[in-house]
Amino acid sequence: MKKYIILVLISLIASINLQAYSYAAAGKEPTIDSREGILGAINSDNFVLAKEILEKNKDNYLYLTKEFNEKLFSSLESSILEKDKEKINRWLNVSIATEIQRRLDGGLQNIDNFNIAKVMLAKADKFYKLLSVSLDKEVDKKLKDALFQCADSIGNPGLFGVGAKPVNKQKYIENEKIADEILKSL
Repeated sequence: MKKYIILVLISLIASINLQAYSYAAAGKEPTIDSREGILGAINSDNFVLAKEILEKNKDNYLYLTKEFNEKLFSSLESSILEKDKEKINRWLNVSIATEIQRRLDGGLQNIDNFNIAKVMLAKADKFYKLLSVSLDKEVDKKLKDALFQCADSIGNPGLFGVGAKPVNKQKYIENEKIADEILKSL
């Protein structure tokens, strides 16, 4: 009986760790990977390859289109078909902006789970760094500040409660709205 209980406990602990790991795993980011591939293709004037990369990642772009920007997929696709490098770059930046929105939304949905919210915001920051170089300095500063304020709003459980900081959901919502407005304006 003791062995059975120990086995059940080990199974339970292992499954919890696996779930946490799979949710927070760094892994591949299809939007980043396809962006890099498409940019590489169009820089070589290989628009056929760019279209193939878009098609390979169509499900990801359709999800972002459905949830965050209704024009994303069709506009990116038509830009590639038109061989318009400037428009392609713009819509690839929009795809990165939608990923930031997605992660901010995930952070808010998980604001009461510090570890998940922190991962969501770390991923938002990863996408922000890609987008930042193409933003006007003033817009970049406002977006960076809004993202920082969101990260600050998730609080911190501290170490055994020492240094704990409470969640400020209202502050998060206000700063997510500021970030969303900036990201939707791109």
